[in-house]
Amino acid sequence: MNGFSLNNLSLFDNLTNKEIKIVSDFLIEKNYSNEEKIFIKGKARTKLVIIKDGLVKLNTDIADHQETIAMFRSGDFLGEMAFLEKNSLHQHTLIVASPNLTTLELSIYHWFTIQKKYPEIAQKIYHNIAINLKKRLDHSNNKLVTLFAGGKIIALYDNMNEISKHLTEIILKVIPVKYALFCTVSSINSKASVQYALGYKINIGANFDLLNDTFLAKIIENKKTKIFNKSDWSKEHLKLPYISNSLLITPINLGKKTLGLIILGDKLSGRDFSANNQILLDALATQIAPAIEEHRLNALQSSSEDLKRVYIDPFYRPEGDHPLGGNS
Repeated sequence: MNGFSLNNLSLFDNLTNKEIKIVSDFLIEKNYSNEEKIFIKGKARTKLVIIKDGLVKLNTDIADHQETIAMFRSGDFLGEMAFLEKNSLHQHTLIVASPNLTTLELSIYHWFTIQKKYPEIAQKIYHNIAINLKKRLDHSNNKLVTLFAGGKIIALYDNMNEISKHLTEIILKVIPVKYALFCTVSSINSKASVQYALGYKINIGANFDLLNDTFLAKIIENKKTKIFNKSDWSKEHLKLPYISNSLLITPINLGKKTLGLIILGDKLSGRDFSANNQILLDALATQIAPAIEEHRLNALQSSSEDLKRVYIDPFYRPEGDHPLGGNS
């Protein structure tokens, strides 16, 4: 299947093979289809779910829509709060995010049996659950801190280069990488303009011609974040100035328009980019898109006023700007 083994699960760290075998006798294998709901917000917590094969997404309500806050894959487990809080309710909805999903599930009823008959095993599992919850909380906090800081930066700066620089620095605190680019995109001249660069031999103000750079053009056309690894590159791709061993590219979309691109290359840890990295950048891109559009419109208005003043009407003054504060 995918090399899945109970012995490799963090849930069973420090359990002997014999103890893992005891717990496995209580697990029930289940199969789900794409978009099927495993947990539903507001419903009672009744089981712990171990993902054997496939993907799931954890959704939560934000304003008037649902947003994915995390993705989980083979080897991850969820629903452990059922064992920590009696009669508690799910706070989020868990949905299948792959064509098929196979799980191993441990009901509350069977957990109580393990607690009663094998208290030492239960104690070890409780310890592993606590460690996992801490890691998951760190991820959630990373996302919240990034979004909060991103909003603050947008409010503080008017210059696009400054906004780009500081937003990228925030991203790098959560996803440390060797290479990063922050670009704005113009549909008028079909170019992506570099506002900030890290690690690459690319100057701020440099442009990528989207008519020739079909790689970035495809990202903009699809309007979706993509993760690429070394095996995805063709000989033509290797000539591109921003190519690295692994790449995460997020378009900054507002409606049908793509306003910019966030490009990250090669995590310092050496690991591949994860689905949770993708979710974080998607959320940040959604937040900053209106600010980039506002900055673009302000720049256009300023250019228009300069044009009127210098080339069309030497006596032109922007609305509200009258000599001696008088009214015309």
